[in-house]
Amino acid sequence: LILFQKGQTSTPPPFEIFFCFGEEWPDQKPKEKKLITVQVVPVAARLLLEMFSGELSWSADSIPLQISHPDLKDKMVEQFKELHQLWQNQQRLPP
Repeated sequence: LILFQKGQTSTPPPFEIFFCFGEEWPDQKPKEKKLITVQVVPVAARLLLEMFSGELSWSADSIPLQISHPDLKDKMVEQFKELHQLWQNQQRLPP
């Protein structure tokens, strides 16, 4: 993530985690053909990636299933928004 933020790599790091239940994986079949797959997206990783790429558009409505405690999530989102604002302000300062 740091290398991506510094522009030293053009591809962002992967942050999705996939689980497959009831079948061997990985194998020759794509994950879309598996009987049961679960995709987990760590909210903190997604926010950091969007913050560093300038695409911070995350909202609580953009995640279809949220299991985390809402109060904790709301506090974390506010903290990331503050970090993003600080980062933007720092980018505007002359060297």
